Amino acid sequence: MADWRSYDTIAEAYERIWAPRFETVARHLLAAAPPVQGSRLLDLGTGMGAVASALADKIRTLRAVVGCDLSFGMLGKARHRVPQLRLVVGDMTRLPFRDASFDVATANCVLSHLADYQSGLAEVVRVLARPGAFATASWGPSSDPYAAAWKELLEGAVGADTAQRTVDLVVPSESRFSSPENVRTALIDAGFTTARVSLAELAHECSVDEYLADRELGASGRFGRHALGDPGCRRFLGTATSEFGRRFGDRVSYSRPLVLGVGTLR
Repeated sequence: MADWRSYDTIAEAYERIWAPRFETVARHLLAAAPPVQGSRLLDLGTGMGAVASALADKIRTLRAVVGCDLSFGMLGKARHRVPQLRLVVGDMTRLPFRDASFDVATANCVLSHLADYQSGLAEVVRVLARPGAFATASWGPSSDPYAAAWKELLEGAVGADTAQRTVDLVVPSESRFSSPENVRTALIDAGFTTARVSLAELAHECSVDEYLADRELGASGRFGRHALGDPGCRRFLGTATSEFGRRFGDRVSYSRPLVLGVGTLR
């Protein structure tokens, strides 16, 4: 049976539903730490290559662009989407690169997945040349009524506190990196010479069906399908669709903060 925590299980749906969102985040990262001509760029947790895709034609001006990820399924999608991207299977806490191999590194909503984020950041410091820059993005807390309604309905189906337990399994450092001060502290503690942090708001507007498809891909939604089985999950989603329609109508509109951190080495 496939591991519900693995991104291999959602690669197809991820490309359809989440890829555009993470390309938006990638553009924020590249604006925060723009690679110059001839730079060597490492994208950590590259997924479908959102950072490389957001580079567009600028990718040709860089000496090397490498995407590193643990998911074969996601890397297969990245190879199709961005053929110029060099792909490497690797763990951020044990990167398969020599010291000072890159000038810029990016992590597009990746640090939250690391229980041992200190080791991951130490590896970034190791593989960056001097001068070098590392840009990271993480989601701020969800405070909209739709997230609260999803949590309420899912926990009614699979058990109290399920949402938080599954988040802790898949993104154990999510709450830590939702705080700008924690991001800055983590970068300084890792050995970066300077660290700056900023906030952006990403707005979303979509149909209820699209919102629930999005939630189904998240950690709690994947666990819900695992726990309920396909028939049970379909029944649950039908109930959720009806309840969302009753509470909110046909469409939802909300925003979520994005925490952007940049660490530099000199």
